[in-house]
Amino acid sequence: MAEAADAHPTTPPSIPGVRRLGLGVAVVVVLLDQATKQLVERVLERGEFVPWLSEHIGWQLVYNPHGAFGLPAPTWLFFVVTVVVAVVVLRTLPRSPNRLTAVAYGLLLAGALGNALDRALRRSVTGANEGWFAGDVVDFVAWGRFPRFNVADSAITVGLVLLLFMLLLEERRHRLQAEPPSAGRPGTCDEAAADVAESDEAAAEVAESDEAAADVDAEVGDVDEGGTSAPP
Repeated sequence: MAEAADAHPTTPPSIPGVRRLGLGVAVVVVLLDQATKQLVERVLERGEFVPWLSEHIGWQLVYNPHGAFGLPAPTWLFFVVTVVVAVVVLRTLPRSPNRLTAVAYGLLLAGALGNALDRALRRSVTGANEGWFAGDVVDFVAWGRFPRFNVADSAITVGLVLLLFMLLLEERRHRLQAEPPSAGRPGTCDEAAADVAESDEAAAEVAESDEAAADVDAEVGDVDEGGTSAPP
């Protein structure tokens, strides 16, 4: 029965509140993304660079009709990617092994939805796309020659990095739990046994030395007694 149980391990219990946490992160980031886009459209002129931290880092309002890094793609592909990401995250989020993983899923969902709202609700300023889901994405963070991005793009990047990091940690934890106690440190038990054996041998040698010293003392005592009792 034990072997059968090991062959079919049960699903680990879910962490309480991970779904609410992930969805809460998604809602907050989407609101922040849309609010910052509306703000920069009011205070920045299209194409004008406003330095912030340095002459190469600042704000610049641009409208992106394409995909990530300006890669051209049909509008229906953006819609399909958004739906796939949303479905995968919503199905996987309740089984998150920890809260940081839930945060990562929430960031991914927020990034996909934030840019999807631009395409669905905004008009195409550049005129590059037509029809439904053809709006331009608002980008405004400028970092040297790197393509301009927004809060939703940042959420996708941070979410992916955090998710990969947490999955690697979780895989390592499962691997360590599956290994025997001595498998992670080969030879440890043998070395410990050898050390114990050496200690026993050393103790035996010390005991033999003590017995030899006691025998010598006894012989010396007999000689002294014999010399004292001999007639002059």
